[in-house]
Amino acid sequence: MHMSYLDMLTRLGVGSAHPGGFTATLQQLSEFPLPTGSRILEVGCGTGRTACYLAKNGYAVTGLDIREEMLAKARQRASAEKLNVTFVQGSIDDLPFPDRSFDIVLAESVTNFANIPMALSEYFRVLTPGGTLFDREVMIMSAMAQNDYKEVVRFFGFDRLLSEEGWLEALAAAGFAEAVARKRAMFQEHLAAETEQTPDMLQVIDGGVFMDPAIWKTSLEHDELIHKNRLRMGYALLIATKS
Repeated sequence: MHMSYLDMLTRLGVGSAHPGGFTATLQQLSEFPLPTGSRILEVGCGTGRTACYLAKNGYAVTGLDIREEMLAKARQRASAEKLNVTFVQGSIDDLPFPDRSFDIVLAESVTNFANIPMALSEYFRVLTPGGTLFDREVMIMSAMAQNDYKEVVRFFGFDRLLSEEGWLEALAAAGFAEAVARKRAMFQEHLAAETEQTPDMLQVIDGGVFMDPAIWKTSLEHDELIHKNRLRMGYALLIATKS
C-alpha cells in the first residue's frame, strides 16, 4: 500500500519537515528578526514547533493547518510547554481570517502544496500594509527533464514546481511590491539529516508507525528522489512586503 508524503509526515509527527529543518528556522529568525509585538500567522504549522518557539519568545501567534491530526499534536505541544497559541484548522488558499489581520505571515515549505497563486493572494489579503511574508519553498534550480518534474510533483503532491523567477513573478502577481529570494541552498539527501542537528524533544509519533512498511517505502522513495534531482532542485527563502 502506498502512503503519501504528507501522510508519512503526519504519522511521524515531524516537527520541522521543511528543507533545512529547524536549524534553518532558527537561522532565519536570527538573521531576519521579527519586530516585537508582531501578530504572526504561521500557515501549514504542522505540529506547532515553530509557532511554539515564537510564542515562547513573546509573540502573539496563530498557527493554521489543513490537517486536524497535526493540530492535535500542536495543541499537545503547546500544552506541554504551557504556551498560549491559537491553532486553527483551514486551507491556505481560503484563509479563515479577516483582511489585514497579521503583521507577519510565515510559511515553511507549505505554499507548494496548494494552489500557489490563490495562497499568495490570501497571504497578501490577511497582511497589514507594510506586513511581510517569509516563505521557504522548494524550487527548480536548473533545467529539469519533464519526466523528473512530473515524478517530483506527484510524489510530494505539489501544485507545481516553480523556478526562483517563477516565484518572484507569482508574488508580484499577488500584489507584493517588493520580493526577494535569500538563503538559496540544495537539499540534504536524507530526511533524517534535516532533524539531527536540532532534535525535537516533543515529537509525537503515532503508535505502531515503525512497524508499517509503507512508512519505510515512502521514506526511501523520498531519499532516492532527492538524490536523483539533487543538482536541479533546491530551496530558498522568499521575503515579500505588502506596500
